[in-house]
Amino acid sequence: MKTGKKIRVCGSITKKESLVKIASNVMEHTVVAEADQPYSNYYGRTPDKPEPNSLFLFTERDYTLEEALRYTQNIDICSKNKVNAASAVFQFHNQRYPAIRIRNFPDYQHLKMLQQCYLDQGIQFSRKVPLERTALVTVNKCFALKNLDNGIFLDLDEKNEGYILVPKRAGLKDFEELLNKVWNNSDCMFFDAARGGLIIEGKVKEMVRVYSDKLDTQLLECVKNELFRWL
Repeated sequence: MKTGKKIRVCGSITKKESLVKIASNVMEHTVVAEADQPYSNYYGRTPDKPEPNSLFLFTERDYTLEEALRYTQNIDICSKNKVNAASAVFQFHNQRYPAIRIRNFPDYQHLKMLQQCYLDQGIQFSRKVPLERTALVTVNKCFALKNLDNGIFLDLDEKNEGYILVPKRAGLKDFEELLNKVWNNSDCMFFDAARGGLIIEGKVKEMVRVYSDKLDTQLLECVKNELFRWL
């Protein structure tokens, strides 16, 4: 793959997500939650703002990424605001709970309208979900990337995110231990990270998503060197 080449691929991100249930401006007998502390290892807490962070609309069944994209692009408020849709699966109490993940939604006031638009297209929402404050989620999504070389990519849609290809996928506990080693034993500028995979040329490539509001090539190279040191 050529250095500097821009590619669009699909893949997934798996991480712990801090959730808060949204009680207003949503339809009765449905469950909508917001990720109130995205990149929590980096910020600790996200400042209050009028636009929602990532929203999760819990559904009765799994909807594929293709379905999530198709239904969302048919909703006018989403297409006009370049809303980013993805499919997601949470784990609560050792059970799987599917959801549609919405990012870049313009406000909270139109959430009920968004739900109604999905309902009109046949989406069935879950009536009850035993939400936990923090849960493991896998989000299946599309990525727009720029190949920097040597297994490092920049996200063209999210300027503070980059990706590093790694030789193997670590379990949750092993991944957390790996990050602690990198944070405590390197000169890399502080960052948040999550596990994931990218489907490139028909094969799954394991990767680590890196987040920093000071993200640049130097930081990604530093993190990569430290990850490979401890893997």
